[in-house]
Amino acid sequence: MRYQRKTSTSGRLPTLAGALLAAIFVAMGPGLAASWGGSPIPSPYATYDSALTTRYAALSDMESADGDSSDEWHFWYKSRDADGGYLVLPEDPAHRVLSDGDRAYARQAYRRLLRAYSSGMPATRTATLADAQANFDCWLNDTEEGKNPARADACRQRLEDSMALIDPQIWPAPAPKPVKQVAAIDATVTDMPVRQPQRLAAAALPVRHLLFFRLNSAELTPEALEVLDSAARDAAAFPTADIRVAGFTDRTGDDEYNRKLSLRRTAAVSRALRARGIDVIRVDEVAIGETTQAFPTADNVAEPRNRRVEIEIGLGY
Repeated sequence: MRYQRKTSTSGRLPTLAGALLAAIFVAMGPGLAASWGGSPIPSPYATYDSALTTRYAALSDMESADGDSSDEWHFWYKSRDADGGYLVLPEDPAHRVLSDGDRAYARQAYRRLLRAYSSGMPATRTATLADAQANFDCWLNDTEEGKNPARADACRQRLEDSMALIDPQIWPAPAPKPVKQVAAIDATVTDMPVRQPQRLAAAALPVRHLLFFRLNSAELTPEALEVLDSAARDAAAFPTADIRVAGFTDRTGDDEYNRKLSLRRTAAVSRALRARGIDVIRVDEVAIGETTQAFPTADNVAEPRNRRVEIEIGLGY
């Protein structure tokens, strides 16, 4: 248990006020969990919490050796929450400043980790998944800072090594189909019917649905609810597919207002999908606002066709 945290000399809090603030943080304990993507609720996996406690403590020590007191405390709080039996999740890459390529990889890895957790993997691959989660956070932190690219690459490789053991248990390869023995076809016969190959279900992806909103509103209309019913059926038909929910607005209002409005619209659609039995882990919300217009208009023009949410069911988001 790590209730007496020692910092490096360069990482000490320099003033009495800083020390007092740190003491307040310690007293708050798991209430800080939401700030790094966790949740102050009990974890169902005690052995997994123990494994995370050790690994986040090691990350905290690593940051202490670097003289980075901010990240040192950050990982120590994650270690302490895990030690206290609280749910500790991997970092949400949406809160990080990354390049487009790194962001795409981070979102994919983040979803893989959450799927492993939701599948019950901590009960069977405790150490492996804890390694994957801690190395994901290590890679994410070092990649954003850009100060230690070699360590970031090493953490990413260890993440991939761990997930290579976990992924096959979540998505096992289908059993090979038996090969049916058939007689050789006489090449001189030219009028035999040609059977078209059967279309695979995955070839039908992606599937897209579009629903619209009233001016300055995130309320789902009766027409939108019908679209959601159809989207939920398609999502259930492709249980391993990802779901991208992208929100848009017209150009009435300023950029910041419209970004927040599009966020409210995506949240409303995601809630409605969850209410229809769709796992929240599958859903990726993207608030775009007014920057991408289906029907381009001048500023402050109310265009109903731009007040929309696009639902796309596919692979690899």
